[in-house]
Amino acid sequence: MIDALEPPNDARHFLYRVVRWGLRVYFVSLLVASVYSLLWVFEIAGVLPRGLLSTIWIGIAAMGTVFLALLVPLFYTTRPGSR
Repeated sequence: MIDALEPPNDARHFLYRVVRWGLRVYFVSLLVASVYSLLWVFEIAGVLPRGLLSTIWIGIAAMGTVFLALLVPLFYTTRPGSR
């Protein structure tokens, strides 16, 4: 009776993997928010130069744009239907 209520083993394994990835994303986002907050406090306190934080964000945006520009052609060349 209890075996009928439990999900199959593959579904449970998939659920564990989804939860594990969710926790990883959550912890990384907490880490990024904490580092950003610390840098922001340092900038307000005058420890960091005024434009450093905005320069960091512009660099992150530029790296993301380059990553996407490289990822799109790679995606279309690796599709099995394109051969």
